[in-house]
Amino acid sequence: MSLTKKISLIITLLLVAIFSHAQKAGNHPRLFVEQEDRAELLQKIEKEDWAKASWNKLLEDIDVHVNRHVTDPEWMVSRLAMYWKKGEHYTQCYIKNQNWDYGEGNAPVPTVRLPGMRTWNDYLNVPLEDRIPYNESGDMLGISRSSVDKTPVLIPYKKSGHMIRQNNMEILKLAEEAAFAYYVTKDEKYAKFSADILNTWLLGTYYMQPPLDPEKSTNGPGGYEPGGIMGYYDYEVIHDDRQIPMSIAYDFLYDYLNAHPHEHLKTIHKKPVDVAGTVFKRFIEIGLIRGGKVGNWNVNRYKNIMNSILVLESNDFYEDGKGRDYYIPFYTEDKPSKNFAGLPVIMDFYDKETGLWPESPGYASGMISLVLDMGLKLYKVGVNTLAGNPIIKKAALANLGWLDARGNLVVFGDMRGGPADISSFESLLTYATWEGDTETAKAMATVIGKNIASGQYDRHKSDWQGIVLNQPLPESGSDLPFHRTAYSEFHRHLIMKNGNDENNGLMFTLYGGKSKSHLTENGLAMQFYGKGWALAPDASAYESYWSDDAGYHRGILGSNTIVPGYKEGEITINAMDPKTDEGAFYNSVETSNYVSFADVSADEKRRLVAMVRTSETTGYYVDIFRSDQTDNDYIHHNLGNSVTLKNASNAPLSLKEINDLGVKYDKFYAFFKNQRKVNHSNDFNATWDISAVSPALHVNMWMMGQNNRELYVVDAPPTTLRDDVTPEQVNKSPETTPTLIVRQNGINGKSHPFVSVFESYETGKKAIQNISKLETSENFTSISVTSKNSKQYICNAIDNKVYEPINDLKFQGVFGIASEENNSFQYLYLGKGKLLQHGNYKIEAVNEDVSAELKIKNGTYYYSADKPVKIQLSKGKSKEYPAGYNIEIQ
Repeated sequence: MSLTKKISLIITLLLVAIFSHAQKAGNHPRLFVEQEDRAELLQKIEKEDWAKASWNKLLEDIDVHVNRHVTDPEWMVSRLAMYWKKGEHYTQCYIKNQNWDYGEGNAPVPTVRLPGMRTWNDYLNVPLEDRIPYNESGDMLGISRSSVDKTPVLIPYKKSGHMIRQNNMEILKLAEEAAFAYYVTKDEKYAKFSADILNTWLLGTYYMQPPLDPEKSTNGPGGYEPGGIMGYYDYEVIHDDRQIPMSIAYDFLYDYLNAHPHEHLKTIHKKPVDVAGTVFKRFIEIGLIRGGKVGNWNVNRYKNIMNSILVLESNDFYEDGKGRDYYIPFYTEDKPSKNFAGLPVIMDFYDKETGLWPESPGYASGMISLVLDMGLKLYKVGVNTLAGNPIIKKAALANLGWLDARGNLVVFGDMRGGPADISSFESLLTYATWEGDTETAKAMATVIGKNIASGQYDRHKSDWQGIVLNQPLPESGSDLPFHRTAYSEFHRHLIMKNGNDENNGLMFTLYGGKSKSHLTENGLAMQFYGKGWALAPDASAYESYWSDDAGYHRGILGSNTIVPGYKEGEITINAMDPKTDEGAFYNSVETSNYVSFADVSADEKRRLVAMVRTSETTGYYVDIFRSDQTDNDYIHHNLGNSVTLKNASNAPLSLKEINDLGVKYDKFYAFFKNQRKVNHSNDFNATWDISAVSPALHVNMWMMGQNNRELYVVDAPPTTLRDDVTPEQVNKSPETTPTLIVRQNGINGKSHPFVSVFESYETGKKAIQNISKLETSENFTSISVTSKNSKQYICNAIDNKVYEPINDLKFQGVFGIASEENNSFQYLYLGKGKLLQHGNYKIEAVNEDVSAELKIKNGTYYYSADKPVKIQLSKGKSKEYPAGYNIEIQ
């Protein structure tokens, strides 16, 4: 036999072997759909308006790239960040100080470029069309996030932050979407576009070994050794997510890839399933030996590798016996390991009473979404991880407690805020529909429908996974369960609401500092809301933990609190009404429709915040802040385009520009710019104007005067990087935030507290007409607040004495309000006290301190009390009543 014929025979036998081996592989796709699901999916796209709109939007996004690829197949592929330079197709990268150091080796094809840094930087990539094709240096064109100047600049590879990562992820996601479009349309132009990207990435990853970290800057040596935080293709295993879109594309393109193998596969006598198996198993194996076994790192690890696991073939397909069924139990079971923990341990991480994940709200809401997403994929392969885990549903619903009236997550700890992740409710609806659980399906449809109605969620903009998995909405209710109070002891954080619509709802948060768990040392901090916005916000505009301003945003100066002193530690709830049920996240009863308050202590600080409703559309907040030290800076950040200070007679205060704030209790005072000062010991008003919206929105702050006071107005750093958490993006980076510092030196802040009243209103709709001090003493303070149709006398004490600030007003307790409407009795409210009397109306505890209200409505008296109480009306004697809520007095 001639040499040519022998070679031909060998090649034929190899191809036969490859083809034969390929037949042993299971069917694809299988991650989200199978081939037989296509007809049903086409019907959904045709019949469901949201699915059709989402599908059309997907095609609109990718067709420009797919159609270009037909005639210019290098355009998109050349924009991948690779080691393109000949002779420098690195196969081994080295890390130093958690950043890229250098590379070695030279693969026969370009290899995928490792991100240049673990940390972020200030730059975003320029649009795809402006990126450098076949970029050999790795230097990236970037646009500054924080600068007004948006001129692109060239960022060196080693200072490119996440730009490499984001560049590649953007392109790989387009390949994922095109692969899905191929499944739906069977048009091979989508397959070709996706496969060219996938093959470039797959081969470029196949030849790259995991990075080595000789000095163990990532707490491990790298490579295939366990320990540390580094992934296969990222400095943090939780960011090793480029495998996700590629495993999806591979799943959809499996048959196409076998029919159209990449030329290089023929050279190395491999088929797609071989190379893919090698690459995805590296991600899995490394994913299981890096990072922590608790918290979001653990869940995010599984999120990254789950697709890679599920696209693998059966165990007997691989020589090492490690296929899909081998790896699944690493998630579903509690296998012993110091590096990971499976689903049983993850579920134990949730608080059984509240359903909350023990990290800040952004992480808390994200984790349950990931568990549900992985649960649906496993369900498709016959493994039900969602059954027998009631905490999953409870955890999803618990996240509703973190939402404001607009459906945005409250901002505290390490998070940005923004809309809640509705995907967890969509996943629960999908699972309930598959299981025939109509009750849960209706409950989830209510949540989804409410968020659609509020404009926080649009099903018509679903991604392709939503098109596949989301179910038609069944008939459901239109109102979510509404709770006045939500309190998590672990997070040291409480929320109080009066109403839950964005136009008229009132809401405040009060919380203590906590380090770790993605919470922050923010002191005893407060935020309040108006028109659904956090008008007195907690700053969160830092780029990353490594940014120069991270300490400001994540520390005490970015919050509304008093410095110096308490930053973090246990808090004590002295009084709270409505109070949450024992061991629960929410309250089930409420004393008053008019009043909510919380009184919290932490070390030398004690803060009472109250919310007072004066009509269906108006109300205000009271802040009484004590600090048991002689020198204090009260810091208040507020949204606004400007702020003005006026005295009690409404005459402007003249502020003088200064170059130094004087005493600095924290190094991050350096971030306060444009400093102005006035000495002022009397009552004053500060008004923040948000003129960017129409009608303009205002916040007025009245503060009781005190000796030894200096007022400072400063420009604080931006409030946010997001475009959806402030009205018309006011105080979004790079715009500064107008902030007030009230300095009180040489006088004790416990016996001489900071007493403020805040009101938010639109132009021409201010309700409060006058605020006055009544009486103050070492442990007692009282004020009156007069609005258009009502007047409240407000008392607060930190001892057990009886006080009489004016004639006909007696008070003993933590908090009390006597309110008049049109000069007639409206209500008495006593918050954890013994006595409140105004004129002939009186509330008195029988034995223990009581939280109680006496009110008149349409000529009828009602009372509420958490313990037995004595009540006296304008005519008659005092009479004892049992505990109860909203009970008519006969």
